[in-house]
Amino acid sequence: MDTALQTPHDNLDIRSIKTIHDYDLLITKDTKLRADIVGSKKDVQAFIAAAGTLHSVTEVLNEKHIRGTISTTSSHLKVFKHKTYNEAQVIANDRGQVMACLQGSEGYLDELKQKTEDGSSDQIVYTETPFFDCFRPSHEVFDFLDTLVQQNLQFMTKFDNVSVTYEGRAIPGFRISTTLNATKASSPEKRTLYMQALLHAREWQAGAATLYAMASMLDDLRAGDEAALRIFDKLDWYFVPIVNVDGYQYTWEVDRMWRTSRHLVEVHGHKVGVDLNRNWPPEDYFNQDPSIVNGETYPGAYPLSEQSAAGLFHFITSLKSLSGILDMHAFGSQVLRPFSNQPGSGDEPFGLRMQTLGNSVRNALSTKEDVQYTSETGAHLYKAYGCFDDGMFLHYNLTVPVLTIEMQGADFVAPQSSIRPVGKNIYLGLRQFAHEALEYRKFIVKEGYADTFDRLSHL
Repeated sequence: MDTALQTPHDNLDIRSIKTIHDYDLLITKDTKLRADIVGSKKDVQAFIAAAGTLHSVTEVLNEKHIRGTISTTSSHLKVFKHKTYNEAQVIANDRGQVMACLQGSEGYLDELKQKTEDGSSDQIVYTETPFFDCFRPSHEVFDFLDTLVQQNLQFMTKFDNVSVTYEGRAIPGFRISTTLNATKASSPEKRTLYMQALLHAREWQAGAATLYAMASMLDDLRAGDEAALRIFDKLDWYFVPIVNVDGYQYTWEVDRMWRTSRHLVEVHGHKVGVDLNRNWPPEDYFNQDPSIVNGETYPGAYPLSEQSAAGLFHFITSLKSLSGILDMHAFGSQVLRPFSNQPGSGDEPFGLRMQTLGNSVRNALSTKEDVQYTSETGAHLYKAYGCFDDGMFLHYNLTVPVLTIEMQGADFVAPQSSIRPVGKNIYLGLRQFAHEALEYRKFIVKEGYADTFDRLSHL
């Protein structure tokens, strides 16, 4: 499998890789794996051959592309061609269903805004509104969030431009807090958590789950939920729900499977976008192995070459008392911790602490027999350089925990009926992450690492 992953393929997308055995066991060269891949027929077959798989199941896509699952099991090599999976038809069907949902829920936002004017917004439960019946384009997302701000001035505020995209669109951020109106003298010292989604444009479910989590927090605070209030007594949350605004809009208007930014660069005769999850510092770990770069993982010319990433980096690093960072993706049911650019989770005692943190979040997310998450480092899947989680974890010298959550699902095209169930599950994971981040901070302070970042940043 390592050989297959390290061999470049221009037309191959490795969508998920999981261990088959107990995910708490150490990964070794004999570990059994299962991968979900999509690409040209030639590249998928080459990948399967390089991986030395003993079992392979593929689905034909119009004889041009195939989607397959490969695994290193003990059975003899078999290749089954079964039900047709026509990706173009899947996307077309989904677009029709999404448009029907959008049309069927027209007017919901006007009704929501009207409740602001007539003073009846206190009765709203945001997670039950029609907004979460459908996936929503970016202009509806931001209109909805603006309405939430107006109806919750005591809890929520907006940052109009935490960064800007290649095409000049604003990237807004949001803060949810119970002390927005407190004076500096009376405000308690609180820690900060940061969460973002849609670095990769096609991962709509990641964005929807982030929005659902934000709405859930407001619902709980408005209802006086004691557990939520205890969290917010100690923490403020910051959100950037759509990082790749250009790419996200492009998935609505042109190519549903678009992943990267819309900053197109010519690479080996092909126009490719910059992968915003490969554009992060430090330079020592940036694009260290160009042979593993393909048309969907081009990292850009240098760390933070993309103005959206540079602006976001400035925003995150300006947050005071930062104690945890989450990056939301889809799909794969995985809680991933650094590193992807090197083995392990970092020098001890940080590595073991991060493993414990990741496992706790995994347990919170694994709510049903058919919803089971794994917890592992990014490098246990495949090596990658310039990833957001690695960059931020290294920037803070391992003193601020960073996780990537690949939420449950089987495809980038997810049914709209899954928005609420997945969102509810993710919210449980966020609550656990908040608890674990505070515990990690206690460990940092107790062991005398609290000023590590401050000292090193002034060298």
